[in-house]
Amino acid sequence: MERRDIFIAYHGTYDDYGSLNKAKQLFYFLESRGVKCYFFPTEKSAYFAETPVAVKNADKFLLICNRNIKTDADGTVVNNGIKQELQTFWNCIYEGKRQRGDARVYAYDGFTAVKANDLHIAFQGVAHFDESNASMDDCFEMIYDWIINGSDQKSFDRSLQSPSHTFVEPFLPGTTLEVERVFLRRSHMNKVWDISKMIYVARKIECLGISNNEMTLNMDEDTMKNALCQGMNLEILFLAPYGRHTRAREKEEGQARNTIRNNTNATLSFVSRLKKKLPDPIKNNLKIYIYDLVPRLNMIFIDGEHLLLQYYANAVPGASNPCFYIKKKEDGQLYDFFYEQYQYIRERGTEK
Repeated sequence: MERRDIFIAYHGTYDDYGSLNKAKQLFYFLESRGVKCYFFPTEKSAYFAETPVAVKNADKFLLICNRNIKTDADGTVVNNGIKQELQTFWNCIYEGKRQRGDARVYAYDGFTAVKANDLHIAFQGVAHFDESNASMDDCFEMIYDWIINGSDQKSFDRSLQSPSHTFVEPFLPGTTLEVERVFLRRSHMNKVWDISKMIYVARKIECLGISNNEMTLNMDEDTMKNALCQGMNLEILFLAPYGRHTRAREKEEGQARNTIRNNTNATLSFVSRLKKKLPDPIKNNLKIYIYDLVPRLNMIFIDGEHLLLQYYANAVPGASNPCFYIKKKEDGQLYDFFYEQYQYIRERGTEK
């Protein structure tokens, strides 16, 4: 099994009061920073019996829990799956393969770092992450620092790590912290942001592009179908393959005639075939649009919070353009600006 930087554990998979949603938020954050996570919902071939193996292949173990986690009278965790995972990691610590402090708890919503010490011997006497003492954003940053500074072997490319946001004071009013990462080209983004994993955990994905290869031909059809059947909503906008703007883009990129047109037809066939295979009540979870406007932006919005953005620069193939990861902030306007652009194009498109 592939080595991971961290194993993310959570409780209450089918419980509205469990910690799965918080775990998803952390997963998005860490993956966007290039951290390789084992997070069960994102594993293509995952079954619960394999999680102890995954634990052995993770440098860190983090249990995310709130006040609804079930514990015994002495405060120890009850869930057998979590207990097995914890015991496996504790054995690694006991055998000297991991260090004390490599297993920690992220406590929030009424659960505290003090209570975390009682959950399992692996958590005793170590520093935990506690939202009662820091904001969620600060906790996420501390977890990231713990992962990259506390392990000798990292599976992600340190050259892709983003520095902390620091600005000279006179320029502060003109900046936005919504831009979390910048990648020189799409291949760099794909190293640290695996779109195929997002399918497993996202509730809604909205895409705008020319051919949308990232969300079609680069995906496994059965995976897409399963995600849609489990409630994920996908909306995807394609540039009209026989429109004048497709031919203009081919010329601009120096592509042979019909190159982009044929590629878009192939990706459209993929999603059309996928939609036909969906049960009738689920078909509405997949919406396909065709637009015929000048293609300026490639955008993937995830759960109304994350945006992968790429411009279509002049005379440069799409995959060779810089990419940006933008995270919506309460006081930010950048994410909203681009979503308005998305809505503008969708309103002028035709649903297929």
